[in-house]
Amino acid sequence: MFGGAGARRLLQSQTVRVVGGVVGGNLAATVIGLIGTLVQARFVGPDDLGYLRQFGIVTNYVFFLHLGLWHALQRRYPLHIGQGRRDQALAVAEICQSWNVAVALFATVIFSALAVAALTTGNWRASLAWLVQAAAIASAFYGGYLGATYRSGHDFTTAAKSSVLGSTVGLATLPLFPFFPYVALVLRNSLGGIVSLVYLHRLRPLRLPWRFKLREWLGLIKEGLPLFTASYGMSLGWSAVEASLVLKCFNTRALGLYSAALMVFELTNKIPQTITAVYAPRLTEHFGRTGSLREGLRTCWKPMIVGALGMALFVAACCPLVPFAVRLLMPKYIEAISPICLMLLYLPFMSFEMPYSLLIAAGHLIRQNVITYVTLGCFTLGVLAAVRMGWGLNSVVIASLLARLLRLGLIYGFIYDSIRRESVVVRTAA
Repeated sequence: MFGGAGARRLLQSQTVRVVGGVVGGNLAATVIGLIGTLVQARFVGPDDLGYLRQFGIVTNYVFFLHLGLWHALQRRYPLHIGQGRRDQALAVAEICQSWNVAVALFATVIFSALAVAALTTGNWRASLAWLVQAAAIASAFYGGYLGATYRSGHDFTTAAKSSVLGSTVGLATLPLFPFFPYVALVLRNSLGGIVSLVYLHRLRPLRLPWRFKLREWLGLIKEGLPLFTASYGMSLGWSAVEASLVLKCFNTRALGLYSAALMVFELTNKIPQTITAVYAPRLTEHFGRTGSLREGLRTCWKPMIVGALGMALFVAACCPLVPFAVRLLMPKYIEAISPICLMLLYLPFMSFEMPYSLLIAAGHLIRQNVITYVTLGCFTLGVLAAVRMGWGLNSVVIASLLARLLRLGLIYGFIYDSIRRESVVVRTAA
């Protein structure tokens, strides 16, 4: 499968070089972020962390106002480019840009007003927490749009640099942690994202005018909203439900412990995420040219297997060290050791999520939403059942892990069913 000549071609591939460069940038960001996380964990306890994180639940639910605009962009833009229709691609990008900027400004004003209201009552901690959400919602809406426009190898490198820059800015807040831990936590959770967003904005690949046409906007919502509901349910929606369940079944301290475990996981999942982010647009463009799911799936087996094997080795090396490392470096979060280890077990499987972009490109909207909400429903029921069995905070992690494995099974089941139907159509036509 990986002969000498094949290995040489793989190493000389421009795509592999792009992946290598982006992975290198994200690895640097991961190392910097890890340093910041360790310093933060040294001085900020799970109670303060959980208090701040509960405000983020609101932000995750508010993100539904996105309405799927840059999901329509992620699908239409590469398809139009692959089919040689650049003007139509740019028209879609202009409308998406206008909507995301407008909603980001609106949500930022609302959160800022809530911050002022909290301050007038003397609750400065809540006021700072709302300001963090104002920065987060701006990064989510406008940053998400910018991310959808970064398509080339150079663009992916720029995005990786922005991640490194944001992480580096976060380092500047570290000297504050011994003296003002909560304030430092707030600054670390906002300044890096703001600087990264400004950097992406200044180097954005598309510099487009303001343009908004109601009919075209509604057309994009009609296409993007079903896509968005599927992806939202597996990302921010999942996070919101997850955090809500932790608060409902436990308390803010448990949310802090869970958030710390999640931060460690998110620091380690950048490599499989990067591989998927680089290959997903290429799979979409390839499907736009060939119209074949079989061919699209064939092109991504090698990167999926290489990514999975690499992460499996990483997990095998890291899991035995987690208890020692947490006790030494994060003593306030000893109760999070088990959740961290359980979360890391999913890393090798993340690379196999790549073919999901083929279902998006093929427009299988019902199947995407079935995958999302069947797994989200099973996750929720699994958490409630596991909590009743007395599994504690591990209930959430175990239910999440099993539900995500179920998601993979549904993805491949639907893809192979589509390939089978594809083969039947070809034989009938012949």
